[in-house]
Amino acid sequence: MEIVKIAYLNTLGIPAHYRGFETCVEEVSTRLVRRGHEVTVYCASGPTSTPRPASYRGVTLCYVNSSSSKFLDYPTRSLLSTVDAISKDCEILHYYGTDSSVFTILPRALSRKKIVMTLDGFAWSRSSYPRWVQLTLRSSAWVPLYVPHATIVDSIRVGAWYRRTYGKAPKYIPYGAKISPRSANAETLQEYKYILFVGILAREKGVHYLIRAFNELSTNSRLKLVIVGGNPYSSGYESSLREMAHENVKFLGQVYGSDVENLFKGAYLYVSASELEGTSPALLSAMGFGNCVLISDIPENLETVGDAGVTFKNKDVHDLREKMLQLVSNPSTVENYRSRTVERVSRLYSWDKIAERTEHLYLSLTEKQS
Repeated sequence: MEIVKIAYLNTLGIPAHYRGFETCVEEVSTRLVRRGHEVTVYCASGPTSTPRPASYRGVTLCYVNSSSSKFLDYPTRSLLSTVDAISKDCEILHYYGTDSSVFTILPRALSRKKIVMTLDGFAWSRSSYPRWVQLTLRSSAWVPLYVPHATIVDSIRVGAWYRRTYGKAPKYIPYGAKISPRSANAETLQEYKYILFVGILAREKGVHYLIRAFNELSTNSRLKLVIVGGNPYSSGYESSLREMAHENVKFLGQVYGSDVENLFKGAYLYVSASELEGTSPALLSAMGFGNCVLISDIPENLETVGDAGVTFKNKDVHDLREKMLQLVSNPSTVENYRSRTVERVSRLYSWDKIAERTEHLYLSLTEKQS
């Protein structure tokens, strides 16, 4: 097989801490290295005390200075990593995130490298973004379709919107998930004492709806709500969540690796109350670890889960509370959904298959297809 030299830009880097882009880059890049390709990942430098290994599972790591301000950090790192990558012998530059689209113009104009971009849904609709950022992202939404050589979306619905709006369809390659279910039956399920959410604490994730609904549950005083995650750029939203939460709501902060896997595997129920998503990696992880999932009925969540989960009306605290109560009261229903989530992830969201599809795209762009 022909070797392709690939660089990934505009993520925080790997190893991933369960954020979507980073998880995807880690899972795909390490598989590509095992298949003989040469891969570099540009990483945010972090505090000076943070270890900076030169490689991770065969992937070369290149560090770029980062900022504590999100709206300065991503553009600055995108620019610096782009300039550096242009000077290297990479054949593919793969950018992640709508906010980096303008920086794809530089390598397209100044080099013969092939440019790939993965989009993150309708980023301009994020309620946590300032209005000027939303307007900037929306006005430049056409750029990812006409500057890069290939554009990827993780949602069929998002791809259809781009096709209708700009007359050009991105390529659909979803995220994947690790498949590692634990065994449980209706009796042992009653031993699990917590509902789980994992993800960045930003307003569009809808964690405030989840906490308000959970606060109203009074059927099981032993039941806990466990919130895993934080926000490296802003703590205001998390502070408001802590203020509204009752004592049975536990904030664990950032939890990584086998520890977060164990939290997935030990949960009674996983809830995603997001107002806005693409294909949620945390939701897929919950499914891959054999959780019953309760999701807001936004189209992207419905696309991900299909008939393998339970839904509630988006932004409707009362409906969310009622659905949680039904599931808490019916372990046999939860058990049934557990097997359905694992089957769906195994069939549609295998990381091996996703890495293979990504590799196929790179080979076709570099004309190394056999």
